[in-house]
Amino acid sequence: MSNRSSNGRSFDIADAIFWFFKCFGARPLGAMWIALWQALVGGFLAALIFYLILPAFADLGATVIELDDGSISEEEGGLIILGAVFRLLAAGSWGMILGVLAALSFQGAWLRFLTRGEIAPVIPLRLGSDELRLFGVNLLYIGVGMAMYFGVVMVLLTLGVTGGGIIAASGENSVSGAVGFGLTMFLGVIAIAVSVIFIAVKLSCAPALSVHDRKFRFFESWEATNSVFGHMVLSYLVVGMLILVLALVVGTMIELIFLGALLPLLGEIMVLVEHGAQPTVDELIEIVRGRLMHAEALVPVAIGLVLSYILQIVYEGMWHGVAAYNAVRYRDGSTQDEGDAPVLGEDSPLGASPREG
Repeated sequence: MSNRSSNGRSFDIADAIFWFFKCFGARPLGAMWIALWQALVGGFLAALIFYLILPAFADLGATVIELDDGSISEEEGGLIILGAVFRLLAAGSWGMILGVLAALSFQGAWLRFLTRGEIAPVIPLRLGSDELRLFGVNLLYIGVGMAMYFGVVMVLLTLGVTGGGIIAASGENSVSGAVGFGLTMFLGVIAIAVSVIFIAVKLSCAPALSVHDRKFRFFESWEATNSVFGHMVLSYLVVGMLILVLALVVGTMIELIFLGALLPLLGEIMVLVEHGAQPTVDELIEIVRGRLMHAEALVPVAIGLVLSYILQIVYEGMWHGVAAYNAVRYRDGSTQDEGDAPVLGEDSPLGASPREG
């Protein structure tokens, strides 16, 4: 099913839904190279944050035990706990900064792959002009989201006041007033949901267009979705259903793999409980470490983690592939050059671009 747009080629829903797989089929090794580096960087950051916060949590646990035993005074314990909390806050701040930079590099690498068919040499992850533009786009997304949040709150307050007025005006006929209030709230919630979906879809192509054009694009996404809005909504709906099916089927298989790896450990703990044993925390740690270090536990856990990561890549690739496809479709055959200033239509939030003549 396709639709001829005034800009670019026709919109093919099947291509939009499976755009990620089409790009993957064209350059499978490149896609796997990006995924590998994303796993390496993500794993390194996770290990780094764990390394930074582990001593603080260890100090907190030891301090609680020492306070309970009376080994240290409450003043000393409070100072130790305060220091540990500050270290956790510092680690969290660094984690947030590094996480944002990593997320931008991941997003830039995948959008270059999905829109321009490019994979940066050697290390595909970058922090360059594409990522800077994506940072600006995401900041605007946050701003639009906050504006929508406050708008929704104001609408709900208005609906509440209106509904209260309806009930008050109904007088003794409270049933009709309650029905009117419920109908008002229902229609208001439906209108809010439709408005949020409309704005989200209309602005969904901003990251892909910014990477594809190598120029900052945000409100031009509004123009890029003209005449194909319904097709994009349907594509997102089908992609969401496919993701749900994959999560239920493959996700259940992964959970069974993890469960199979943990069954011996759970069985050993249950035996201890049945015999009335009360192992200490150190003993439990040793039991867990001993069980998880065996190949029969390590192999299933490793397989489960790899499958979970692959599934996450597929989820994100399919979801972002819809907007990436539309960005490529919109530019394909368009008379506007990728570096030109955006030409906005009359329905754009910024108004129509000036025309010559």
